Amino acid sequence: MTILTAFETIGLALLVFPRSTESITEKRELKKFPELSAESWFSGDFTAGVSEWFSDTVPFRDEVTDLSTQLRELRGFRQDGIRLHNVGTVQTDASKPDTSAPEQPSEPQEQPGTASGESGENSSTAQTSKPQTTTAAPTEEEEPVINEDDSVTITNNGIAVVGTRALMLYGGSYSVGEKYADVVNRYKELLGNDVNVYAMVIPTSCEFYSPESVKAYCGSQKDNIDYVYSLLKNSTGVDAYSSLKKHLREDIYLRTDHHWAPLGAYYAAQAFAETAGVPFLDISEYEQRVVHDYVGTMYGYSGDAVLKNNPEDFVYYVPKTVDYTTTYYDYILQDGKIAGANAPYEADFFIKYSDGNGMAYCTFMGGDAKIVKVSTNAGTGRKLAIFKDSYGNALPPFLMGSFDEITVIDMRYFTHNAIDYLKENGVTDVLFANNAFHAATASTVTYYNNFLTQSDWGF
Repeated sequence: MTILTAFETIGLALLVFPRSTESITEKRELKKFPELSAESWFSGDFTAGVSEWFSDTVPFRDEVTDLSTQLRELRGFRQDGIRLHNVGTVQTDASKPDTSAPEQPSEPQEQPGTASGESGENSSTAQTSKPQTTTAAPTEEEEPVINEDDSVTITNNGIAVVGTRALMLYGGSYSVGEKYADVVNRYKELLGNDVNVYAMVIPTSCEFYSPESVKAYCGSQKDNIDYVYSLLKNSTGVDAYSSLKKHLREDIYLRTDHHWAPLGAYYAAQAFAETAGVPFLDISEYEQRVVHDYVGTMYGYSGDAVLKNNPEDFVYYVPKTVDYTTTYYDYILQDGKIAGANAPYEADFFIKYSDGNGMAYCTFMGGDAKIVKVSTNAGTGRKLAIFKDSYGNALPPFLMGSFDEITVIDMRYFTHNAIDYLKENGVTDVLFANNAFHAATASTVTYYNNFLTQSDWGF
């Protein structure tokens, strides 16, 4: 009778309490109630949409998810210092093919309108053979603090939790890397000698912080990055890798999120400024701001309570000595696709979040589904356009003293012909800023190629 009463209470709660509209844990808006029309009714789309809405908008969704996570944690066990969950099939170095590169490894795809990845399949495929390239070894590198005795969890969606740090397992793809280099070269060819074109492939945390027990599941990001750079013609690779490796004992990556920390973006931006030959503001010329008790995307991906129970500080930096204005050109999304655009408006570049808010990485511009133009008083005569994934969101603050104008374009949301747009806006420098996963993902190349051939959408 007690169990029956409990189920009756839960059922009543599902009907009575307000439906959830947003999941902070999953960093996304939940399904909306579908619109009823004759077409949607007779096609069955309406009833299917209602079913999806009902299951997705459970009252107290995040609280229920947290409770489920804590219960799963109690069922875990450890073996030789490794705590095992339901581990999916992982292709290791011993079983990798000899002749072909794995296709389309990816990080979770970004949720439209947010700066945080939400869903998608993670690749844990090991790297295969590649053409030989050589690169000068970086100097003054720091060794990260890695405790090989830390407990390790490897989930069935390609995430390892090492101690209190979550790492997304990387496979890599030299064949996609070739196509990525090709599209960068194509932009340079079409833009001509008056525009500088750069590629910054950004390593992720698993490259630097994986213990030996995790490295067996990962390909080499450095080898993939070096290979992309070796194929660039008249465009320039930005060595963010070496710059980051010099600061591995600093908080340059987030522990609970798949993104880097803003401090990591600072060091990468410094490397870019040196490569581009523009002035660069020292970090002492920034005001440090902190969002305490931050738990990022990797908790939602992995469901590992260790991350939930060990929040971190999200530290970002606001320039003190630069005057700038930020203009937003927001897209209107419908079912994740661009359906229109709002009128341009000015607002702050930085969005303030309270302590404990899991959306803190959206501090930069509030997300992705928009074009953002930052005008500064740098006085260098240079105008930069950044084509980027969400890693690139953290770069513009550190380049506001380097360029008179910075246009930020997300690789998923752009409605203009790229070459026409860049020329019409007087852009002098173009930077492709993608993390190592996206630089080895075929859809990234498809987006950038489409920008070259598409006609202006009219908004």
